[in-house]
Amino acid sequence: MVYSVKTKSVKKGFTLLELLIVIGVLAVLATATLLVLNPVEILRQSRDSTRISDLANLKNALSIYITGIASPDLDGGTTSCATLCYTNASSVTTNCGGRHSSKTTTEDSTRETDATGWIPVNFNAIPGGSPIPVLPIDPTNNATYFYSYACDNTNTTFELDTVFESVKYLTTENYDGTDGGGSAATYEIGTDPALDI
Repeated sequence: MVYSVKTKSVKKGFTLLELLIVIGVLAVLATATLLVLNPVEILRQSRDSTRISDLANLKNALSIYITGIASPDLDGGTTSCATLCYTNASSVTTNCGGRHSSKTTTEDSTRETDATGWIPVNFNAIPGGSPIPVLPIDPTNNATYFYSYACDNTNTTFELDTVFESVKYLTTENYDGTDGGGSAATYEIGTDPALDI
């Protein structure tokens, strides 16, 4: 005789209450992560880091140009160093946003390194060619966040400026307050004494 035993199948799963608890815990963890990491600030820091790197590369390229050319011309032969400041951004106010005393803002959207770009220096004239492939522009590049350039052909000096947007670079690291320039709100680098072109 054969006996058959019937077994009852039991379905295992999560109850609604358990699912709500898990979703609640995940929501709390996600909120805590956003508050701690602050992705907006991280993006600001990333753009500020790019600004520091770009201006350092421009400063190095301009220094190589000044030392590598017999008669360096920092304004593309236009004798405009005395009266102009240069930027790639559009709609920038007078004096390149107030960064360069009484100079008039000139805007150029091109990025060539042959004196036709927004910095009117012929980097291609350097023996061995230009150390930078194109002129960098600010990651945001608007009327608030942009790079500016001013020069003094007589003394063969220059200044490059930008502003920061992240808390880290504005207050914690305080790059713009300790760069040796005349403005605590502007990051200024270059070869001009007191960076006040």
